Amino acid sequence: MLEIVGYVMFVFAGLFFGLFGSGGSIIIIPILIYIFQLSIYEATSYSLLLVCLISIFGTIKHIKKSNLRINRIIFFIIPTLSFTAISRLFLFPNIPQYIDVFDISKDSLLMLLFSVVIFLSGFSIFKFSNVNINFNYKTILVLIGIIIGLLTGLLGIGGGFIIAPALILFTNMNMKEAAATTLFIIMLNTLLAICLELTIFNFQFDWIFIITVLLSSLVGFLLGLYLLNKIKLNLIRKMFSVTLLLLSLVIFFIELL
Repeated sequence: MLEIVGYVMFVFAGLFFGLFGSGGSIIIIPILIYIFQLSIYEATSYSLLLVCLISIFGTIKHIKKSNLRINRIIFFIIPTLSFTAISRLFLFPNIPQYIDVFDISKDSLLMLLFSVVIFLSGFSIFKFSNVNINFNYKTILVLIGIIIGLLTGLLGIGGGFIIAPALILFTNMNMKEAAATTLFIIMLNTLLAICLELTIFNFQFDWIFIITVLLSSLVGFLLGLYLLNKIKLNLIRKMFSVTLLLLSLVIFFIELL
């Protein structure tokens, strides 16, 4: 019964990707850990693969709709891919399973970090819709790309809930353009991480589970794409930010308790 709930939740994860071009991993990670009882390493690996497959499908759909804007994202891609590799190869494996100084396990520490990142991202996109840039936005995008790469390697996320707000805030993209461009960046980022998992770490995926979850997620994704053309963009932005804020608080209190 609990697994059925998990598969239904994967539909909502796909819905996030369809509506926002991001955010699916913020649901996927908790589902895999709290419902399917996977370790943080297994959950992040499965999340990376699922996010990669969904983002490939989504990018193709958005290209057909001419929503993709890639002229300004080179400053995202290079640092993001570089630090994703560094984080997954060196940082994640070297975090001890239990941190005595903080009296906390590796899994709980990473999930608390996860909740904080989600909260900050949700707050930023809720409070602002655009920024008057009086400085070189390229520098900001490079710094954000580094942060995304680190978080992808540590938490198994595509980083879309940071990329989408950044594109809206610093490149003046609307929500549809940001969603499409975010999916493209996520596709490249997670594809690199999956290649590392398969070649360096020789991770063995349960492909039947992957296919089942992917089909559930794609149902939600197609629904999200449909709603994207029916709902006002400003309402979508507010829905996205409020959902991020609420989910971050839920994860935070689960880990504390």
